[in-house]
Amino acid sequence: MTPFSDFDSMDWVDNYDSVVESDSGLFFRYSDILQAVSEVACPSPGLKVLDIGAGTGNLSYLCLARGASVVGLDPSERMLSQARARARSLSANRVERGGVGSEAQAHRSGVEFHVASDPFLKIPYPDSAFDAVVSTYAFHHIPHELQPESVREMVRVLRPGGVWAMGDVMFENAVAEAEARRTYEWLDGDEYYSRIDSLRSAFSQSGMVLHARQFTPVSWVLWASEAAWGRKPQ
Repeated sequence: MTPFSDFDSMDWVDNYDSVVESDSGLFFRYSDILQAVSEVACPSPGLKVLDIGAGTGNLSYLCLARGASVVGLDPSERMLSQARARARSLSANRVERGGVGSEAQAHRSGVEFHVASDPFLKIPYPDSAFDAVVSTYAFHHIPHELQPESVREMVRVLRPGGVWAMGDVMFENAVAEAEARRTYEWLDGDEYYSRIDSLRSAFSQSGMVLHARQFTPVSWVLWASEAAWGRKPQ
């Protein structure tokens, strides 16, 4: 059974972008976090990127603007329809303006979105298919006991030398999470916020080193590579 809820039955799906643009609570510094993930995952053009939990495409289009070819996966058709509508709008603007404008120009690199009922645990692509795997504000839907398996699956589709990067609400460990839940009543009690110590162990078992940078009291950007090397987001 998929760990994801039936997002398409939820009213907030059509208003997701309005919620994250509020820049408050769970989504404080949302834009900064997405920008940091795109920077560390897409340092140069021409990379092939998998965005898991792509939603309305906010991170996908940041990677696209940096010259990547992007495949976005999400269990919600309603959210992906918004992402695809943006792609059509970019294409129309590029034709109208003769290709002028960085986002329209970047659209030539290519972006596609597909529904996947279990995008973290059953990635429908072969081994070593992507230069980078990214995700923002989606991994917390995976139960803690399944997160190590999800890490192995994401690493599986990374090419040798590839980079994994994620931004989300998460905590250093279970103690830090408990303290934060006492402090911030708006933290969702039904979500499985990641614990960095557990993820570090999971990535280590896959031969990768995990790096972390805290952006807010409850939000982090993580990235992992095969060696101690790693690009620090600005």
